[in-house]
Amino acid sequence: MTHSERPVQVGIVGTGNISATYVATLHMFDFVRVKAVTDLNGAAAAGLAGEFGIDAVGLDALIDDPEIELVINLTTPVAHAAISRKALLAGKHVYSEKPLGITMEEAEELVAIASRSGLRLGCAPDTFLGGGHQLTRRLLDEGAIGQPVAATALLLKPGHEHWHPNPAFFYARGGGPMLDVGPYYVTNLIALFGSATRVVGMAKRTRAERPVLSEPRRGEIIKVDVPTHTTGVIEFENGTTVTIIASFDIVAHKHNQIEIYGSEGSMITPDPNMFTGDVEIFRRGGAGWQHCPVDHPYVEGVPGRLGLRGLGAAEMVDAYRSGRPHRVSAELALHALEIMTALERSQGQAIAIKSRAARPEPIAAATKPGHFA
Repeated sequence: MTHSERPVQVGIVGTGNISATYVATLHMFDFVRVKAVTDLNGAAAAGLAGEFGIDAVGLDALIDDPEIELVINLTTPVAHAAISRKALLAGKHVYSEKPLGITMEEAEELVAIASRSGLRLGCAPDTFLGGGHQLTRRLLDEGAIGQPVAATALLLKPGHEHWHPNPAFFYARGGGPMLDVGPYYVTNLIALFGSATRVVGMAKRTRAERPVLSEPRRGEIIKVDVPTHTTGVIEFENGTTVTIIASFDIVAHKHNQIEIYGSEGSMITPDPNMFTGDVEIFRRGGAGWQHCPVDHPYVEGVPGRLGLRGLGAAEMVDAYRSGRPHRVSAELALHALEIMTALERSQGQAIAIKSRAARPEPIAAATKPGHFA
């Protein structure tokens, strides 16, 4: 595309905690603009619309708007499939927050609709597009630590009731650490190592209820309907085996989020929930850990916002306008969902992973901000 073309018009469904960051990130790019937002909470939609000078409308009006080409789905997980299906059937491209659906059946249906309709379908997380993770990918591909042998991916948190203003849905169907924060870790691992072939795991619900410790719902009791501690092993086609833990039951720890162990050294990577961070390498025979400066684009977003969330939607628009595959693809999200749901239901039995997802194309260090190819 050329920058003289009219920007792709976007509608956002859901104006919760992350929505303002999405709008701010998208407006960093001259080829995309948010036209309208909608939410069941009309006041929240009006507040976001007023902040950015866009329209607050009803759901049907947003989806039926002929100028809106892309619908971004920021609803709660249990609503993802229904909203995405409605938008796809209306002929809109869709980008969804994670997960794509809360079951494989939901997600597979969305992929099928998009495929037969010739529509783009993308899904967060997009943090692996960030500079720190792209540097990790480049160093791994260059053989900086030799052949990858194993890795650890450790999501160890005390739970969202400590900080989130409305934490209940994180413990309802479609929530829990594996489906809520796990996508950042699993998607990052797929981007680094390729497709997974099988998993084995154990999952448990540590407590049936949790008190809310954050405002404005402090003191309310949350019913827990999902596993809050899942641990397991993922085997990848390239031979790498990854030990993974996703937990909302850990008070404190001293582990790095992801470490990779290769035949010639080890690497500490940035937090997969962020777009950048420190990358360190220890090489066989070396004197110590070496810090690797991040020289790739997309390391920070609009000040005061939650990073660059929404970058994947911008990348999808750029890919759509340029006629190339988008990196934050439905196939990648579907593969991650199969891995995560298999880990939760494994209970010690190895489960073969049927889907496959190609590693997304890397973003070169020389790429200028505002571009992706």
